[in-house]
Amino acid sequence: MNSRWTPRGTGTTRRQTLTALAALSAAGTAGAAGIAGIAGCSAGRPGTAASVPTGPAQASAPGAAEPFTSAVGDKDALLLQVMAHPDDDLYFMNPDAEQVLRSGVPVVCVYVTAGEARGINHQAGTPIPPADKAAYSASRHQGLRQAYAQMVGLNQFAPWERSVLRLPGGVTAETDTLANGGRGVRLIFLNIAMLSDGGVRLPALWNAPGAVTHTLPATGSPVAHPSSYGHQTLVDVLAEIMDRYRPTLIHTLDPDPDFQVHDALHPRDNDQPGCSDHRDHTPVALFTWKAIAQWVAASTQRDQHAPRFTTTAFRGYYNQRWPHNLPPALLAQKARAIKSYGGAPDWDCGNAAGCGDYSQGGVRPLRNRKGWIRSTHYRYPTALPTPTVDAQGRLVAYGVLGTQAV
Repeated sequence: MNSRWTPRGTGTTRRQTLTALAALSAAGTAGAAGIAGIAGCSAGRPGTAASVPTGPAQASAPGAAEPFTSAVGDKDALLLQVMAHPDDDLYFMNPDAEQVLRSGVPVVCVYVTAGEARGINHQAGTPIPPADKAAYSASRHQGLRQAYAQMVGLNQFAPWERSVLRLPGGVTAETDTLANGGRGVRLIFLNIAMLSDGGVRLPALWNAPGAVTHTLPATGSPVAHPSSYGHQTLVDVLAEIMDRYRPTLIHTLDPDPDFQVHDALHPRDNDQPGCSDHRDHTPVALFTWKAIAQWVAASTQRDQHAPRFTTTAFRGYYNQRWPHNLPPALLAQKARAIKSYGGAPDWDCGNAAGCGDYSQGGVRPLRNRKGWIRSTHYRYPTALPTPTVDAQGRLVAYGVLGTQAV
């Protein structure tokens, strides 16, 4: 049987075509809608549309009447994940990412913020240490190295190659790489401060024209000096990373989180006012979708066809309000990675700043009342490729490929 991506219904009925494409529309338009200010979450006020300082790049259609018949080979496959904080991938995108790694597909992870929070790396039952934001950021980076080393089948303290990545706008980022046979992972730390000079946070970088944020180099990082980011700088940096690594699958956070009622049963926690996700998650997702549009437009103009990739958006904090959907084996797999990430002060990891995010170590994530670890939910679960059979008996699938419904 011939399996391929096909455009509007070769041999299929109009009803089949419309049904299939309707299932794709939410995810296929999520980025464009988000770029236009889809929700008040990114502005910090429920029901208020975001004010975007620069318009979205418009992708050119790569010929919507053409089937994508030349499949990308396994050797070309690559997963790119873009997160707001260290551990967003482990809590909200796993076990998908680990399954991809185990299959031999390389993974590139981009962490937009330094994740420094209050700068306190505290293990329960011990004295609270003094705040050190650069050290706490470094500890979270080390935790990620421990988690991904374990996921690729190595000792969690395996040595990584750490270097400086130069990106558009004169910014620099740390990039750490590790390989084990056919499995490889690259971590890219942009390290934009969660709270920059003048009280600027990521929502302002998305919404407020002229807003500028600065990076917070982590303790021990090969990046010696801070960089500055404006709105377009972050879009350009993410688009450059996409063009450099050419992903065939992109994982993003939710660009359009649900509004939630916060009451005694559903306390606000760290949610945005009225919304169900962290205030950094939403703008990072919106920046990612805007960068996707810019990358597709530039790549299409240069190569005369759109890059071929699919995108999956994941629900974040409000996993706690959705059913626990991971069976025991997958939950245990997810928990192993987070345990490695959490680490402990007495671990001999070789990182003077700390050996993980101690609040997430041991069995604490499994006991946490929020239950983030117990679920992994797609924001648009019906947007995956939709298979059907055409009049000739061939298997065809409708999906969003390169931001196009095909």
